[in-house]
Amino acid sequence: MDIDKIRSQIPVLAHTAYMNTGWSGPAPRRVAQAMKDRIDLELEQGTTTSGVYEAGKEIQEQAQAAVARIFNASIDEVMVTRNTTEGLNIVLSGLDWQQGDEIIICDMEHGSVIAPAQLIGQRYGVAVKVVDLEVHDSSETIATKIVAAFTSKTRMVFISHILYATGRRMPAEEIRRATKDRGILMMLDGAQTGGHIELDMARSGFDFYSIPGQKWLLGYEGSGALYIRREHLERIHPAHTGGRAIARPANAHNFQPVADSMEKFLGGSVSVPVQAAFLEATKFIEEAGIYNIETRNLDLAESAKAKLSEVAGVTVLSPSERRDSSGLVTFAVEGQTPISVVERLWEDHKIVVRQVGHPAGVRVSLHFFNTEEEVELLVGGVRELA
Repeated sequence: MDIDKIRSQIPVLAHTAYMNTGWSGPAPRRVAQAMKDRIDLELEQGTTTSGVYEAGKEIQEQAQAAVARIFNASIDEVMVTRNTTEGLNIVLSGLDWQQGDEIIICDMEHGSVIAPAQLIGQRYGVAVKVVDLEVHDSSETIATKIVAAFTSKTRMVFISHILYATGRRMPAEEIRRATKDRGILMMLDGAQTGGHIELDMARSGFDFYSIPGQKWLLGYEGSGALYIRREHLERIHPAHTGGRAIARPANAHNFQPVADSMEKFLGGSVSVPVQAAFLEATKFIEEAGIYNIETRNLDLAESAKAKLSEVAGVTVLSPSERRDSSGLVTFAVEGQTPISVVERLWEDHKIVVRQVGHPAGVRVSLHFFNTEEEVELLVGGVRELA
């Protein structure tokens, strides 16, 4: 990869050490331009005029095809959504839950896992079992804890593939093997994975997977993607829907629902400009190569963890093992609150990071456009504070 060329296409990097992609990534200029071009086209020619409407449909179809490549899944198993959480809710709200069913989550989850699971539990009398993890639990320990929580009532394991607070890569494949043997569904929150690590639904066997478009994929807010394994399509009912869920032609007297297509989850119109940006962002990532991106992210994170560990008063909270790691690095500074560290790094060095809770710390997101020089800048700034 030509990192200098890649960085030249992301304007914010000219004046800022941007290390907060895990919240929202910096868009490359061409991604913004794709959105602007579509907005201008609709502004000048109208959205439904001949040629403009058809071009919009083509953008949507290409975006769906790009999602299939990201997931390594069939095109009929994926759809473009508005965000990660929308995809997760489509699945949770669409299953026929029975009172006494169990959903397993863990205590270090993001609110977008906790809230949908718990609210489904309250609504249908489903037990939400929370598995408590320790920051430095091994992958084997995590898998053992989750499998130990299984009972005959367990219907789903619902976890993040990468934990947002520490960057730990969960042993999802190992857990999946255990769930599959018992007929338990598995859904992954991929908020920290799409555009960050290689995904392979065909090989992994996960049942449901949802990702965002605005983080590691470097698109814009309002885009994401959902994967539903084909064998589950008919069993997931649309909690909200629109005209695309009706077999054509629509007949109010003889309603024929669409059962086996992802289109039934499309509740209405979509933003073609946002999808145009999403499509361009996927091209940007594909040109760099997801294997190259994942390798570089891990290299940068490994360097940051090693250097931060040498600073007196700093505790690294992210995994040390490469196989358990990601581009997310979380640390704590003795005698300093996470928010104060975040503020000082910005004020003194124009470094963008964020604070997280459980465990409380400062989280750095290292994506392939970041550099060793920026890692050194971060470590130097932390050393001053420590």
